[in-house]
Parts: sequence; structure tokens; C-alpha cells
Amino acid sequence: MNVDAVKWLHVEASSRCNAWCPACPRNVNGYGLRSGLVETDLDIDSFVETLNALPNLEAVQFCGNDGDPIAHRNFVDLIDLIPDDVFVQIHTNGSLRNRAWWKQLAQSLEYRRHEIYFGIDGLEDTHRIYRQNTDWNKIIANASQFINNNGTAVWQF
Repeated sequence: MNVDAVKWLHVEASSRCNAWCPACPRNVNGYGLRSGLVETDLDIDSFVETLNALPNLEAVQFCGNDGDPIAHRNFVDLIDLIPDDVFVQIHTNGSLRNRAWWKQLAQSLEYRRHEIYFGIDGLEDTHRIYRQNTDWNKIIANASQFINNNGTAVWQF
């Protein structure tokens, strides 16, 4: 494979998540981790090595099959390692962290093209059915904090 042809990098930053969504592949119908899943974060040095190996990278997408990228213990550090001209896309349930952290993330992304997809399924009265163990009000507060600090957000449902 010619690494010069790679323009888009999909990153699984963490296999940890606070949610227990019924259809998620990381668990068993929303109850308990699937057998063999190890909860861990992407090694920062490995991420840097990968970025350095892809000279024509145009976008980095943080998404999770086995976890929420925001769960990475040093997620903002990962963002800060990405070259400024590279588009950043993040998918999250949005219920992790606090408002101060979301402000910090918005500031790290402020001068680059970016989007955060907040996985918000339903409204306050139904969200808990689809995104178990998350708090709709906290998600709205986090997303609002991000948006109010010049973050670009998308409501994914």
C-alpha cells in the first residue's frame, strides 16, 4: 500500500465508554463487556508515529466501535498533535467530562476545521432507552459549552 495515497485516518482512541447502549458491539445487549474486550487507550507515541507516516493526510476521524474517543485519558493531547491543516471529526455520546473540559476542547479545535457528532438519541424523556447510563441534561450542557466556545457540533440521532 502506498501511504502517500492515504488522506483519511480513522482512529479508535479508546475502548472505554460510560454508556451501555443495547446495540453496541462492545457489550452484551447493554449489560457487561463482551468477552475478550480489553479497556485501554491508544498509545500517544503510536499515534504520532502514524501521523508522521502519512504525509498527505487531510482528515482524522475519531470514532469508536468499542469505545468513546472522549474516554481517552489524554484526548486533548491527541488533538494537539494533529497538524493544523488537517480536518478533525469526532463522534461521541457527549456525556463524559465536564463543561470546563469541553471548553478546553473547543479552544484546541478553534483554529482548525472540525466537527463533533454528538450521539443524542431521542429527547430528555427517551434518550436513556437508547443511550443507557448517559445523562441527557449533561450531554446538552456539554454540547452547549462546546458550541458557545466556537465549536462546530452536529446532532447525530
